[in-house]
Order: sequence, then C-alpha cells, then structure tokens
Amino acid sequence: MAGTDDAHVPRRIQELASPLADELEVELVDVEVKGQGARRLVRLIADAEGGLDVDVIATLSRRVGAALDEADVIPSSYTLEVTSPGVDRPLRQPRDFARNVGREVRVIRREDIEGAREATGTVVTVDASGVTLDADGAEVVVAFDDIDHGKVVLPW
Repeated sequence: MAGTDDAHVPRRIQELASPLADELEVELVDVEVKGQGARRLVRLIADAEGGLDVDVIATLSRRVGAALDEADVIPSSYTLEVTSPGVDRPLRQPRDFARNVGREVRVIRREDIEGAREATGTVVTVDASGVTLDADGAEVVVAFDDIDHGKVVLPW
C-alpha cells in the first residue's frame, strides 16, 4: 500500500484490530502509523477497565500482528507497538472523559463561556451531552460541543 493508499492504512488497521481488541475486552483508543519503509511504526493505543496488563498487551500484539500480515496491510517490514494512553494525552471524546471519572481534569473550551475558557474539577459523570465536574463543591457542566480538549491534572 503506497502513495495515496497510505492515508487509508490507519483506518484499515483500526478495522482489523478493533474486533480483536473487543475479544480481549480492550478498547482500541487510537491507531498511529509513522515513518516509511523498514522504519515504519504502527502504534496501537489501547485501554481497558482497570488498565492493561502485560499478558493482554502481548496477546493483542500477537493477534493484530498476525492479522496485519495476513491482510498485507503493510507490505514492508514494520514495528508494532501496543501502548496505553499516557496521562498527558488530550481528552477529546466522551469515552476519554468517562475513563477519568473520579480524577481531576482541566477542560479547555473552544470559546470563553461566562468569562472563562477553562474549567477544572473532578469528573463526576459523563453522558452523551457533556461532562459534569465537581469544582470545589460547585457542579460545573460542560457540553461536549463546547470542549476543545481536556487534560488530566497530575497530582505533582
């Protein structure tokens, strides 16, 4: 798959890897493909309830690698990496916020609302419309349509 097909490689990998991740009760958060030729890196970012353990990562890596080779998605050699989302990874989707219920986050809005562009608090609930934060005892609801991104506030 070269040239214009390269743009479709991450989507094709996602299509092959998602069902394999689902079988292991793992959420495939993102797929990244970087580099060219023998230096190509395929990174699967995955997460699971309670986090990922080494055995699950190894099993997912073996299964996805076999599926990619069988489908010849990347005809040259490549390195497959399975990793969990880093704590500094931006929160953009409802599922990203849902994974962080109970954690303190900083939400950056697309525009100032009531004179503020940021809201910081502990994620209390997440539904289809937005995220509810506990900001020092006050309930703050931020609609997903208003969110540019969020970040977990690190305790240090």
